[in-house]
Amino acid sequence: MDTREAIQVAREPAVLSISFNASSTRFMCGLENGFRSFCADNCIRVIKESPSPKNGIGIAAALDDRHVAIVGGGRKPNFSQNKLQYWDNVAAKMVKELDLAEPIIGLRVTTKYLAIILAERTILMRYTTFEDTGLEGPGTILGLFNTASNPYALCCIRGDRMILPGLTPGQVQVVQLTDRTKKIVRAHTSELRQMDFSRDGELFVTASKQGTLIRVFSTSTLSQTHDFRRGVDPAIIYSLSISPNNQFVASTSDKGTLHIYDLRPPVSEEPTRPSIPERSRSSISRGIPTKSGRPNSIDFDALSLPSASSSPRTAGGFYGPPADLAHIPPSTGPSAFSAIAKLPGMPRAFSDTRSMTSTQYHLGTDAPNWQGQPLYTATTLPNGHKGRVKNPNVPVPGLPDGRPPKGVLAWDPAGGDRRLWCVGGGADARWEVFELCATDEGQKLRIFRRGWRAYLTRQFPEVGTE
Repeated sequence: MDTREAIQVAREPAVLSISFNASSTRFMCGLENGFRSFCADNCIRVIKESPSPKNGIGIAAALDDRHVAIVGGGRKPNFSQNKLQYWDNVAAKMVKELDLAEPIIGLRVTTKYLAIILAERTILMRYTTFEDTGLEGPGTILGLFNTASNPYALCCIRGDRMILPGLTPGQVQVVQLTDRTKKIVRAHTSELRQMDFSRDGELFVTASKQGTLIRVFSTSTLSQTHDFRRGVDPAIIYSLSISPNNQFVASTSDKGTLHIYDLRPPVSEEPTRPSIPERSRSSISRGIPTKSGRPNSIDFDALSLPSASSSPRTAGGFYGPPADLAHIPPSTGPSAFSAIAKLPGMPRAFSDTRSMTSTQYHLGTDAPNWQGQPLYTATTLPNGHKGRVKNPNVPVPGLPDGRPPKGVLAWDPAGGDRRLWCVGGGADARWEVFELCATDEGQKLRIFRRGWRAYLTRQFPEVGTE
């Protein structure tokens, strides 16, 4: 009788949720068997904790390496999704447990506030020190804010300002937390899908479920400062992120594309050239002039195919991509599309401002049953025959469609508005670092992927693997 165990590679746990802390120095992952925390700049694990009984964590949000807020989730939740647990990792104790009597779909943790996001309301709490343990945790409710249906757990807090979906789909409410005053902005005509707040709290960016337009607003004047077109076809916007100095907006979608939009003011006009005598000026042949005085040119945005050869980077220890994996940014002058847009009756899409550069990010190869359940279940049909029923994925908090989290963005606070991170979850989890670099002309910026890691498996891929 052979009692030896089968030799097989253990399956890594699927990542159910991803969140960056308020300072963008750490990212937390809720897993099927607990949670983990990583340094955002090098993807080195700093926390690997699995609260008993080591089952699914649907939401994990960290303030720092010590304080973590978690909610159960997945196929086998660690505890009810109605409950919030606040842990102190240094003391190895659970500081506070709250039962909200309805599913929690999102958390936002800052140094001053903890926001608990429910389906149609958000609860804001302040920290307090508990006398029995001497530990700090959420203890005082500051307010309850009603919203429209908020299945994607939209909420952003910067300082003493918070933005939430309004009571009407497409609206955004800007809340001043010191006096609880509200301002309402009509951002879109359809339900909101994604939003982000700038670090100084002066700008916020939104995208609707349509996913074709990305809009930027000022919190002080409530006016729309920018309107960008991601594309013509509808898309699911996975993440939006404003750079630390409010120069750029980054977005990811289910198309597998990372876009960078320029928030900088227009470049001043070039110095005027010496005047040309009237006689000789009439004899000069010119094309259609642009704002800079140069002839018009046709400029197409094309994606270069990645090179088949690659090698690991020695400095930093992560895997470097081929240098040609990038989009050419659009020209600053009018393109063929902008010329067509001037014709009467042409759609608005031809004249809208688009991203200045874009590239592909890793969407992953997650199976339909990425949470680990069997793809089909055998059953008996009403006619008595045997049949199969497809097993759907359990919805993840904040992702009601059952898809794995992908394309979660954060800018490097020390990167000078030039470096950002993109983290994906599911069964094919990956951390990627992108960087904006100047072209040879020195006038355009292009986005390049500088490295990546499969952070739940081998962190240093072998040579020749991608």
